[in-house]
Amino acid sequence: MTDCPLLPGPVTAIQIKVLHGANYFSGGRVAVFRVDLGQYDEVFSNQIPGFYAQLKARLPSLREHHCSVGEEGGFLKRVKQGTLLGHVMEHVAIELHSLAGMDVGYGKTRETGQAGVYNVVFRIVDEVVGVYAGKAALNIVNAILLGQDYDIGGAVRQLVQIREQRLLGPSTQAIVDEARARRIPYLRLDAYNLVQLGTGRYLKRIRATIPSTSGNIAVETADDKHLTNRVLADAGVPVPRTIMTGELAEVLAFQQELGGAIVIKPCRGHLGWGVSVKLREADEIGRAFEWARQYDEKVLAQAYVPGDTFRLLLIDYRMAAAARLTPPSITGDGVQSVQQLIDDLNREPGRGIGDKSSQSVVEADEITLKLLSDRGLELASVPLAGERIPLKVSGNLRLGGSAADVTDQVHPMNRFLAERAVRVLGLDVAGVDFIAPDIGRPLLETGGVCVEVNAAPDFRLHLQPTVGQPRNVARAFVEMLFPPGAKTRVPIFSVTGTAGKTTTVFLLAHCLRLAGYTPGLTSTDGLFVGERRLMAGDMTYPEHVALVLKDPTIDSAVLETSREGILRRGLGYDLADVGIVLNVFDDHVGSDDISRLDDLAYAKSVVAEQLYADGHAVLNADNDLVMEMRERVGGDLVLFSSSPKSARVRAHLQKGGTAVVLDGQYVTLVKEHERVEVLHLEDIPLAFGGRARLNFDNILAATAALLAYGLPLETIRQGLKSFHPDPASLPGRMNLVPWRDGQVLLDYAHNRAGFESLQEFLKSFQQPLAGVLDAPGDRSDEEIVQLGRLAGETYRRIYLYEDHDRRGREKGAILGLLARGVALAGFPAAELHRFETPGEAIRAALAGFQPGELLVVLGERHEEALALMRSLS
Repeated sequence: MTDCPLLPGPVTAIQIKVLHGANYFSGGRVAVFRVDLGQYDEVFSNQIPGFYAQLKARLPSLREHHCSVGEEGGFLKRVKQGTLLGHVMEHVAIELHSLAGMDVGYGKTRETGQAGVYNVVFRIVDEVVGVYAGKAALNIVNAILLGQDYDIGGAVRQLVQIREQRLLGPSTQAIVDEARARRIPYLRLDAYNLVQLGTGRYLKRIRATIPSTSGNIAVETADDKHLTNRVLADAGVPVPRTIMTGELAEVLAFQQELGGAIVIKPCRGHLGWGVSVKLREADEIGRAFEWARQYDEKVLAQAYVPGDTFRLLLIDYRMAAAARLTPPSITGDGVQSVQQLIDDLNREPGRGIGDKSSQSVVEADEITLKLLSDRGLELASVPLAGERIPLKVSGNLRLGGSAADVTDQVHPMNRFLAERAVRVLGLDVAGVDFIAPDIGRPLLETGGVCVEVNAAPDFRLHLQPTVGQPRNVARAFVEMLFPPGAKTRVPIFSVTGTAGKTTTVFLLAHCLRLAGYTPGLTSTDGLFVGERRLMAGDMTYPEHVALVLKDPTIDSAVLETSREGILRRGLGYDLADVGIVLNVFDDHVGSDDISRLDDLAYAKSVVAEQLYADGHAVLNADNDLVMEMRERVGGDLVLFSSSPKSARVRAHLQKGGTAVVLDGQYVTLVKEHERVEVLHLEDIPLAFGGRARLNFDNILAATAALLAYGLPLETIRQGLKSFHPDPASLPGRMNLVPWRDGQVLLDYAHNRAGFESLQEFLKSFQQPLAGVLDAPGDRSDEEIVQLGRLAGETYRRIYLYEDHDRRGREKGAILGLLARGVALAGFPAAELHRFETPGEAIRAALAGFQPGELLVVLGERHEEALALMRSLS
């Protein structure tokens, strides 16, 4: 598989990334090319001499693109009238997909904060395919601008090869499509055809068309043709007389005993490799024997049974469809060579490379060459007019065979025999191959036999038969795994916001555990299953979401969804059951093309939009930017507010909505004609007796989400009462730990909103304050200075440090900015201490700890702080 090198040109790609799951741009996976138009910034296509004519000549199929014009030829009309080159690249990438047999059909081009730099976005079916298509599209645009040639046909052929290597097979894809139509989520587990349907404890796995419900012994038995033959014979299913041997003399003796034609095949094999049929003479038997031995030491010799090959597909032990298979063949005309006749055959409509088309092209492989040789022919030979020449032994569609649907013609007795065959083998999904003159008459009357049972049957011959009615066999397959009414997925609670995400997800998970759930949780502190942390670190990205959803021990998922995850990699899931947006404050503006605060809000709104139809969006009625999302939510809207008199809440209630508010000191569920007091703040440890206003949004949002999902009110009350912000339950968030003659508070306030909220909480303590802190390097200089100023206004002694990950800043730069802010607050220089590492800062602060003091340690190093406290106590 070859990568597509980017050719030098005036338009350049600055960055290429793939977003998985729903994201800022789309509800599905996309490729994002950040391109610099350079000298062509604000230069429109109609201002570039010859550009329209060249694009149309090189890619005439672009006439099918409607674009915003809404009609065929619409995009080319836009190019003729004038559009920017990023828009052109977007459509070329989509068209390259289409030419390679992949319909993506979606794209957009968006400005960034940099002049001349655009994000070119298009939906993809595979990461490697998408990146290749994007690079090729950029090369085509540059080739036109520079007047150079570019092999578009070669790029399309390469995309086809990548498609065949990486995309799901047609049978597996049909199953996935059927699952998605039923809102059953799926995850691809490897580069081949191993797929998970459903999530958590409800998941089922398939490899191609083998479901996880099929037993390993049954699959292995079906793979052993001789053992299958014996098992079926013992069950009364008609099979051809068969011997297994490694000796040619035994095969010859077997043929002599039969007195008729035989078939020789490897004991283990597929697709007709090593198979020879209708053998009578000793010399042809000898050649066939040696050919079969190339694929297996043991060969099968069977009595030859005349007739057609019929494939009966069994799903859940019942016949779902049937087809007659015909191997590909050519008929001589006395003029054209064998190769020319094969080329004509491969030009038939519907034939394509690989197995993604309705019929595959016929390759002149070893099987074909042997069949020709047996007739004294070569590829260059010119067959006689009317001479029919088989090109394969098998009618398998992957080899270029054809299929005619015969589902309605199968005799009930033959259906019974096929269903009996899979029952005795223990295969709930299988393809049973019969050879018979007529599938409409009982095999026991016509001399028909069962020659093979396949544990991974191809669905394509039933989904897209060459002749006859298509059968949606994928529906029966999915219904077998997930019968009507069966659960298919675990509920997903997705939480985003500028502040409070981690606290909220831990509170949600705690309440779910009390309700009997085993939640999987992702957070900036790690990945948890139940109460156990399995992985440490920031686990708020799509790959970590997948780890949770692939876990068969969980029955709910609670996901901390960060801005970085949304913008840089996507959500990692398509739809959630509950999407919570806590707040949006001025944080990270200026990075990842977020130039305005409302851009940040729009990015976070994906969490509220990507919901199941019966899902719930939980929004903060007190935050203007959050409330702007309410017109875009994907499910039922639930509000929360710290004010019982909120005008937004009142308007929502008048429309029949639900809200959770703080009424006095009570967390209260309110509907238009109903008020239920959930719990007093004094009874909620996370509220610190009503002093920790910074946790009110978290408490209200979690309560609203759990009530909306349907958790019992009493369970939620018990959860709020029993959830303590200690290092075990809520690591590194508002952990107030007694130490010596004072206290240490461990928290993760790392932005201005968090610092200001924490500052308000700290004012409620009647004791001296000291602080240990740093600042994330991906904030603006101004914000880091402001964090330092807030610290200078709050503490009487300050210990500054830089964490190991400075997020691109030079060593010492963050310390300098923080110190500048501290000085702006008029803080005494003698009480400001700087350190290169968090460990040094924490150790110095603990060493200088004074009786009755409250030491506030901020950052990600809460475990290191606790270990130092234990060692020094």
